[in-house]
Amino acid sequence: MTSDHAPRAAQAPLPDRQGNHPPSSSDHACTGASAAQRDLRPVLDSIVGFAVIVTDATGTVTAWNRGAELAFGWSEEEMRGRAPHAIHTPEDLAAGRLEADAALAGRDGRAIADGWYVRKNGERFWMSGDVTPLSDACGRAAGHVRALRDRTVQKQSELQLRRHNRTLEEEVAQRTRERDRIWRHSPDPLAVMRTDGLLLAVNPAWNSLLGYRSAELIGTLFFERVHPEDVACARAALARSARMPAQRFEIRCRSAAGAWRHFAWNITVEDGLVYASGRDVTAERKLAEQEMQANEMRLRLALDAGAMAAWHWDIRAAQADWIYGMDALHGLTPEQAQRSRTLRGYLALVHPEDRDALRCAMRDALHSVSDFQAEYRIVRADGQIRWVEARARILFDDTGEPIQYSGLCTDISERKRTERDLRFLARASAEIASVEGDQHMLQRVAQLAVPDFADWCCVDLLHKDSALERIAIAHADPDKVHAAWELHRRYPPDPQMPRGVWNVARSGKPEIITNMSDNLLENAISDPERLAMLRRLGFRSYIGVPIASQSGVLGVLSFISAESGRVYSEADLELAQDLARRAATAMENARLYRELQHSDRAKDVFLATLAHELRNPLAPIANSLALMQLRPEDAAVAAHARQVIGRQVGQFTRLVDDLLDMSRINTGKIEIKTEDTDLIRILEAALETSRPHIEAAGHALTIDFGAAPAPLCADPVRLAQVFSNLLNNAAKYTNPGGRIALLLEHADGEYRVRVRDNGVGISPRMLQNVFTIFTQVTHPVERSQGGLGIGLALVDGLVKMHGGRVEAFSEGVGRGSEFIVHLPCAGVAIPPAPLAAPAPGNALSDTTPMRLLVVDDNTDAADTIAELLRLLGNEVRVAHDGNDALALLQEFTPDAALLDIGLPDMDGYTLARCVREREDGRDMRLIALTGWGQLDDRERAAAAGFDDHWVKPVDLERLRGLCSADRGGLGADGKNRLAP
Repeated sequence: MTSDHAPRAAQAPLPDRQGNHPPSSSDHACTGASAAQRDLRPVLDSIVGFAVIVTDATGTVTAWNRGAELAFGWSEEEMRGRAPHAIHTPEDLAAGRLEADAALAGRDGRAIADGWYVRKNGERFWMSGDVTPLSDACGRAAGHVRALRDRTVQKQSELQLRRHNRTLEEEVAQRTRERDRIWRHSPDPLAVMRTDGLLLAVNPAWNSLLGYRSAELIGTLFFERVHPEDVACARAALARSARMPAQRFEIRCRSAAGAWRHFAWNITVEDGLVYASGRDVTAERKLAEQEMQANEMRLRLALDAGAMAAWHWDIRAAQADWIYGMDALHGLTPEQAQRSRTLRGYLALVHPEDRDALRCAMRDALHSVSDFQAEYRIVRADGQIRWVEARARILFDDTGEPIQYSGLCTDISERKRTERDLRFLARASAEIASVEGDQHMLQRVAQLAVPDFADWCCVDLLHKDSALERIAIAHADPDKVHAAWELHRRYPPDPQMPRGVWNVARSGKPEIITNMSDNLLENAISDPERLAMLRRLGFRSYIGVPIASQSGVLGVLSFISAESGRVYSEADLELAQDLARRAATAMENARLYRELQHSDRAKDVFLATLAHELRNPLAPIANSLALMQLRPEDAAVAAHARQVIGRQVGQFTRLVDDLLDMSRINTGKIEIKTEDTDLIRILEAALETSRPHIEAAGHALTIDFGAAPAPLCADPVRLAQVFSNLLNNAAKYTNPGGRIALLLEHADGEYRVRVRDNGVGISPRMLQNVFTIFTQVTHPVERSQGGLGIGLALVDGLVKMHGGRVEAFSEGVGRGSEFIVHLPCAGVAIPPAPLAAPAPGNALSDTTPMRLLVVDDNTDAADTIAELLRLLGNEVRVAHDGNDALALLQEFTPDAALLDIGLPDMDGYTLARCVREREDGRDMRLIALTGWGQLDDRERAAAAGFDDHWVKPVDLERLRGLCSADRGGLGADGKNRLAP
């Protein structure tokens, strides 16, 4: 058991795998433990055979090595910082095993921790080990190290052995009784004799089988009744029994009547006495001879079915006896086979590279007197090279001397080919996983295919323009590779051919030609020179498989056999398809990784831009506030500051709204409210929004809407947003005094709206990604116009929701750009979103004062909105968390409450439910005041009992409307008018 217990760990708590050390209460004088911890950690991580668990003085796990993860199934991250109760059985926990181990280790310096433990999956298993105490550099107790090793198998063996011993004791007594019965009643003769053959005891069967009474036999020699020709065999068996545990031999014994019968004897020697048991096999020998003849016939049938051949090798004569099938296996005539039955003659049939290895294997088997097994190649008379496996069992004579090998030879060429193919697949898969770059990876795969799987391998890539590009030709002979490239240059694959790489690329289906006969080549190729070149290459068999992913066919892998003579099968086709699938998966993963990297870079650019764009409105707001502080009495300064702050807050809100719109489009939650409208009116609305920007830059605007009206079923607000975004972009990215055109066309059942400018233009590289979210066309710093890079993505999403599409065109940087919006004339059939019913009139006047409660943990936000409401003539109370609000309601009953959602002690939803449970809160108007404005946020607010949902910031007009007759969405009947 001592080998199961790990060396005692250093007396210090351990760091985790990231090098973090558990907190220590030690003072600076005890900091020496940290160095020990760092030194010990790599050692424990290298111990995989032992599960090492380190706990601090409170019993909390501070280190959990790789061996513990493998043994228990819990990772270090899951166990660190908690007591290791999960790995102990409930019985041990109830019995206080952990505390007892700790106490014993503290007292004796070590405690045995053998016992049953529990894996993460609930399985129990036995572990052996010990618990040792830890102390810091000052000698104070710092925890324990539990080092354990899985000994479940040994424990189960121990328990089984105990059970087995009890069973054996019972069996010994039973067998003693049975032995006496067997001795008396056995039908076979039993005897006890000395090693010289003197009989000491015989059983009654000697009388029933051979007619001898016990008195006639005891004191006589066993050999007196053995056939003279078999006496030597019997004496040799008794002589060997002194040094070998058991002997079996067959001899003829004479009966009392003088008849000879065949007996099979088994003898063993114990304490200097020979115990012998015989069995009359006279009848069995006759049956055995008959069975041998039948077995020989069955053997021949089995050898034929398994493509095997049988042989004997006479060790003394050094001569082979080819029993059956050996001449056919080696492709020899009977005369040739006769000359090959000596060792020299047989080795002449073996491949020259394998002769020495086979000779050594045969010699080693003879020297070690053991069975023989070898795999080697033979060269058949017809020149074929085949793999053969030879297996043989060694046979001994009656004296125990080896006399013969009896064996089989099996043609294992197919198995060897399969192993070779699997090795090729494994190497190719490793290259696919490790080599960067699609072309380089596929070129390496082609090189690995030669010559194990194919004599030739070609790789063609299919480009987006449907062009095939050959990127690799592989062969073991570089001169042939050069010739093949020349053939490909002169005669590239014909797209009109019914078979070959183009057919595989078009159909996406594999292709196999098992025998590329000369007739096949003649029918497929009409050019005599090309046909002659292909004949010189000697193609025999062909496989073509597509490299295909979910996005389509990426290329074609072609494998061709030639000088090897290999004929491809369906199994080979499956292997080629497997390889192509792995290559396609690697290419697809690489593409996705590149896209992910691009998205990640775009995200970083977006975040930097967002920070910049958010600071832009904050700067004039801060400056305006500073002006108001410096000149508080100047009404003109205050008026100008209010205008600036209002504009910048609007800009701030538009940035957030654009982000939310893009998010709603991506999640399918944006509201599209369609109605019968006119596209010209929508364009005029967009112009009204964008015209100030166009005029401010001094651009010349050309408008052409045509003469006819443009009826459309669409969301006019969202489409106006689309066209104003495009016009604003044109204004921003065109030098002052530029030209902008807005044109409407009607053709082919669709409207086409063109926004054209002569501005900075778009590079071809950026043009393909211009509608991707967070993408911004790169311009010099002096041309930067701001924005988050989501405007065009928003345009693309909104147009697609209307069943249309957007195109971008530019001849390059400095050449201007054009965006074309295509919209179906019939519009898109989107059911209109349900609208809130208009609230009927209210008896209250617009200036009726109200009692209001404002709850927001942001003190500035709560105080400012409360002050605004007071200035509007209302009585307002303020609370900064849910509990304060509930306490305030004990003495103040408001008409309405504006509740923030993100409160510190309870969220606004919980607070709303608490208010509704109050008698005076059932008719109170509850308004959710939050920065969350998605559809599910509104639905959640309605479910919590809110009457309305306002998204921050709330403008002054909405606050004025709070006391109006409409009450901002609450009807006179007091019912909830909250709509998304």
